Amino acid sequence: MIVGIPVMIVAIAVGFALAAGLFSVSLVPQRNVVTQRLEELESLKWDPGTTRAQAFERFFSDQQRGQLQQKLQEAGWYTVSPAQVFARCIAGCIFGFTIGICLAAYMHSADLIYIAGIVLFTVIGAYYPFSQLKMAIKKRKVLITKALPDLLDMLASTVQAGLSFNAALAQSQEVASGPLGEELRGMLSEVRLGRSRGDALKSMAQRVRLEQLSTTVTAIVQAERLGSNLSSVLEELAEDVRNKRMMRAEEIANLMPTKMIIPMALFMLPALFVMIFGPVVAQFMSSGNSGPP
Repeated sequence: MIVGIPVMIVAIAVGFALAAGLFSVSLVPQRNVVTQRLEELESLKWDPGTTRAQAFERFFSDQQRGQLQQKLQEAGWYTVSPAQVFARCIAGCIFGFTIGICLAAYMHSADLIYIAGIVLFTVIGAYYPFSQLKMAIKKRKVLITKALPDLLDMLASTVQAGLSFNAALAQSQEVASGPLGEELRGMLSEVRLGRSRGDALKSMAQRVRLEQLSTTVTAIVQAERLGSNLSSVLEELAEDVRNKRMMRAEEIANLMPTKMIIPMALFMLPALFVMIFGPVVAQFMSSGNSGPP
């Protein structure tokens, strides 16, 4: 055994409890700046000088924290702070380490392979929150790309019908669903609070960081400044987005034969070789075993 059974059980229990506690803390939604300011003014906080963000600064620089905050915005995790992501990483690290200890204790061994397994589970647990973040960013951008042409078509139709662009946006955000609808509602909220429409659109594009959406926002802002026909611009943008999506689908389809090489080499070719050469090998072995009497 590595250590005594009671000590191992206590260590495993403490590890699971610590990981669960950190993960629970990381799930608490982040309060907005206005609430924090009110609490500081009313002296409701225990220690205003030690916030989670300031504790996070001890481990990461301002540039790294800004990059992580940008990724959280791309994923649509607006209620999650960088400090909470760091807490999830620590919780995953402890959880993976505890799982590795459990396996090593179950096998009653401290060999090098089990130590490597503990390290592997620890690294996987620490990286898992970042993997979730990347998957959320990718999924959100795919959904926005799919919904963008329909939104542009609807905006063009409503503008042609005689509505103003703000009214068309308000009408579209009631119909639009998914991440694009959420971003539209946030952009319209900023406009109602007094921000200019162009700045609100640019802010939405900076949050999403999608090339097609950024191009659309730039074209709309320039069309408004130059006094161009907005409905025709929206129709051209919708057609362009659809063409790009079609070209991307064709590129993915062209890559399919290349991606099928590995599954064919691993699964189909061995079975084919067994079917072709199996009877020949069996006949050769049977004729070799049957010698002269």
